[in-house]
Amino acid sequence: RSRRQRQMCIRDRMKMDYDKLIEKRNNEGGFSEFCGIKITKIKEGCAEAEVQVNTEHFNSMSIIHGGMLFTLADTVGGACARSHGYNVTTVNANIEFLQAGANVETLYAYAKTVSKGNKIYRVQVDIFDQLKHHLTTSVLTFYTGSNPAPVTFE
Repeated sequence: RSRRQRQMCIRDRMKMDYDKLIEKRNNEGGFSEFCGIKITKIKEGCAEAEVQVNTEHFNSMSIIHGGMLFTLADTVGGACARSHGYNVTTVNANIEFLQAGANVETLYAYAKTVSKGNKIYRVQVDIFDQLKHHLTTSVLTFYTGSNPAPVTFE
């Protein structure tokens, strides 16, 4: 068997425990936790997250800071990409701000895989507020590396 075939066999035997992945993502610490991002759902090829908004999330014009929206998109997009069983890193991202996030209490983000190659995954993320106003849409590209490491829960 080729190296690629062996990797595929290992991956096929590997069962993702999405509850453990959610727990790991929500307890990793770091910037996402600092921003208050909570992953609420992961299954293969999709993920969801939410943020309870507070005053630190707003810019000087009292709307959600673009950096907060980008961080949320990157975080839930990464969780979606990791749902395929491998650790990933963001290599490209494009975000479109569709409307200002004024009077926002909660942000909801929905990610889905739109293409998956051997090393590159593309994920679309859409972010809404509690009134279902569509605030952003984005496409992020994730790289798994030449020898992807399975997600571990240690």
